[in-house]
Amino acid sequence: MKLNLYQPHANQITIHESKAKYRVVVAGRRFGKSALALNEAIARAMQLPNQIIWIILPLYRQAKEVYWIDPDVTKFFMPLVQAGICKADKSELSLHFHETNSWIRLKGSDNYDSLRGSGIDLLIWDEVADVKPEAFDTLEPSLADSPNHRVLFIGTPKGLNWFHDFAMKGDHKKSVTGFGKAIFPNPNWETWHFTSYDNLSWPEGSKERKAFVDYIDEKRSEAQEKGRMSFWNQEYMAAFEESGGRFFPVWAYNTHVIAEKIYPKQGLAIEESIDWGRTAPFAWYAHVVTPVEFEVEGEFVTFNRVFTFAELYGSGLSPGEWTKRITETRQRFGYSEAKNIDVDPSMFNPLSDGSMSIKDQMNQAFDEINQKREVFRAGSKNRKARWAAMDNWMRPAPDGLPYWMVTKDCPNLIRTIPLMEPDANDIEDLNTDLEDHAVDSVSYHLPFVKWVDAKVGPVQRPQPKTYNTWKTFGLVDLGAFTRA
Repeated sequence: MKLNLYQPHANQITIHESKAKYRVVVAGRRFGKSALALNEAIARAMQLPNQIIWIILPLYRQAKEVYWIDPDVTKFFMPLVQAGICKADKSELSLHFHETNSWIRLKGSDNYDSLRGSGIDLLIWDEVADVKPEAFDTLEPSLADSPNHRVLFIGTPKGLNWFHDFAMKGDHKKSVTGFGKAIFPNPNWETWHFTSYDNLSWPEGSKERKAFVDYIDEKRSEAQEKGRMSFWNQEYMAAFEESGGRFFPVWAYNTHVIAEKIYPKQGLAIEESIDWGRTAPFAWYAHVVTPVEFEVEGEFVTFNRVFTFAELYGSGLSPGEWTKRITETRQRFGYSEAKNIDVDPSMFNPLSDGSMSIKDQMNQAFDEINQKREVFRAGSKNRKARWAAMDNWMRPAPDGLPYWMVTKDCPNLIRTIPLMEPDANDIEDLNTDLEDHAVDSVSYHLPFVKWVDAKVGPVQRPQPKTYNTWKTFGLVDLGAFTRA
């Protein structure tokens, strides 16, 4: 029986022919990613004996809809099933190839603990940017039992998350912008970058090709009209955009992060913030506000700048244990107490077993360590107002730097801000399924900070036109500022 199945276009062929153990395909919508993934799996299952091949999508339901229901994809394996070459199991979403005794199984990363196993020979990650990051660590040991294993990462960018990291590992041709990340190409990795226009399934000049290009061009025009070119560049040009799909599009690593440690000047008020968690991460931050005076065309503007300079982040510790770590961290940064600690309002509630609230347990521990009770303030329950305040503090001040900046001593805050996305049902709110603990903690504090509009006018102590803001106000003792 002659079967006319998959006919890869030229750009897909280059991926299939690669010998790299780890392959990364960064591609725009409608490039043919799912067709490439499934047929890569089928080719290995039909040619090699006893292969275990998994295709993993962000959601199990999504894996079923894309690979088991969509006729544009099922057309690649249903003729094989009808010809008796393989058997399809609907309940397990699997294909078993009789002659080679090889298996293709569809999985979702939403229940990543169920993915534990051994002996996977080919692992294909589809829509990588949306896969739960814990799934990668869970499955990595499963490859160890197969010395000839291979991994294929396929997806469309979504900000600068783990997919961007993977792409950089194979980026020998420098086709991916690094955005300052210190990730260097690995000889076992290879990366390709293709836009939606790079789907070459139809001959140039054909009716089908013209209709395809016209569709993408139409989407570009819509994006221009709505001011969403960042989204179009991400989805169709497969561009890694710092703000693409992000809840805080203003945030940029190169702008908001500074390299120096900050040791606050004696006398400056230091405030802290906490998002409580025992099993979920506990997030504590220290902040200092400093007034800034900046010359603009012979006159001076004044405003406040917030520096977040210390972090504690983790899980599994009691309120007393975290209190001890806070005290130790304060000593390391040269101060002994906070003016206020702005916290998750739930920390004021007695626990379900009737015991003291988290706030009272921490104050009791502070009593024992410092003989001084701390001033806890309940953060706002108005989530949208908190996000609006964060957006405001991220904006550039008159001196060109943001009103709010973060040091590299806060790695989890820096890591998770770019990962935040809008809620699917309310774009003005944050998706709470994400790792939002660091963002929550800071959002309890920033609305309390006095906002001073940058207004031009005389100041008591005029400064030179060019100066180092944080050095002038005694925030650091490590010399001149360098961009992170």
